[in-house]
Amino acid sequence: MPSLRHAFLLNAVRELGRSVPDIARTRASWDVCLERIREACITTLGMEYDTLARFDARSVVSLFTHPEQARILARLVDERARLCEAHGRYADALADSVYAGQLLMCSRARFGLPRDARAADVLEREAGTPSPLPPAGE
Repeated sequence: MPSLRHAFLLNAVRELGRSVPDIARTRASWDVCLERIREACITTLGMEYDTLARFDARSVVSLFTHPEQARILARLVDERARLCEAHGRYADALADSVYAGQLLMCSRARFGLPRDARAADVLEREAGTPSPLPPAGE
């Protein structure tokens, strides 16, 4: 059974790796990019993004069985923060950035630093590093 869960998580991380470039390319269109984030959440975690974002970070992380899942959601929340920033919605971008940080903090508290650090390595290797924000004014 653990190998089946590992395969599911690895597939989810790879799916996120395929989704992130599409999300970054569609940032110019609010609706399209937001829909891609929602689709990526369903594809990678099997849960609705809008539902997960309504709960506090500790409750959401308690739903997950592996730190990779919390990292995936944090990455999607961070992508939404980048979308908000690109459209001048700075308060929403800040709220999403804080929520992503809270997800990572709760993941470390629940799973421990070594497991969460390994999850970060797996996510970075499979999905790639987050795309940098363009300088303000571009």
